[in-house]
Amino acid sequence: MAATPENLTEKLDTLYSTTWQLMKGKAMDNIFTATPFWYWLNSKGRRRGETGGKWIGTQLLYGKNTTVATIGRGGATDLTDDELITTAKTDWKWLIANVVRYFVDDQMNQGKSAIMNLLQAKLKTAELSMIDKMETMAFAAGTANGGKDFMGLQGMFPASFSGDTLQGIDANTNTWWQNKYKDCTGGNGDSIVEIKNGLSNLYNTCSVGNDHPTLIIGYQAFYEWYENYVLQPILRVYDTKMGDVGFEALEYKGAALTWSPSFPDAKVYMLI
Repeated sequence: MAATPENLTEKLDTLYSTTWQLMKGKAMDNIFTATPFWYWLNSKGRRRGETGGKWIGTQLLYGKNTTVATIGRGGATDLTDDELITTAKTDWKWLIANVVRYFVDDQMNQGKSAIMNLLQAKLKTAELSMIDKMETMAFAAGTANGGKDFMGLQGMFPASFSGDTLQGIDANTNTWWQNKYKDCTGGNGDSIVEIKNGLSNLYNTCSVGNDHPTLIIGYQAFYEWYENYVLQPILRVYDTKMGDVGFEALEYKGAALTWSPSFPDAKVYMLI
């Protein structure tokens, strides 16, 4: 008995749904490990999942317990209840991509294998396009598309604060919420010492105890400049963790130093 259009459509719908179910886990893994920045962000528990709520909240420990003190025999402790915790608030952002299916395409690509190949190609294109968009947003300010893009590093780490509010916290008043910043000109062979000193100073300024920057990321020209002018001509120390997953990254004091084609010119970020 010949298949009816309804039966054919049902089989195709099942094929499309099954193919996506098989691919979606791998697609999400590919998206979040496609570039050095996203690979770094997804390692060592830096990314967390969220479900529900009007906004995303992150608790911040910013204060000190002022009652810590030494005492003698019969001494007493201060019962002051210090303000120690606040919450950074972030609005939800949504990123989507559609995969369009046309009956004409199904008809022209006859057979299960042909249809699956077409579907896989469309899904792969959507995956690569989402990777490109997320990489671009990661280093932007989050103001594009009417503010619908999520806030990237330029929005989180401005060069200066003057009454700016970041994630609901006044960073001008709460100076502990400000990023560390180093103004360092250069980028050519005449500024080797200045750039080397600037990197060292910013790295040490960002380090607290055993917390040190683990990723240094910038634009391509900076990476090439560092590789060609700062490092010794015959010495190249590469970050093995990045190298093990196929990314090229140099090493600076134990931190991976790399670049992104989406990174804004004349900026370098150190992330812990």
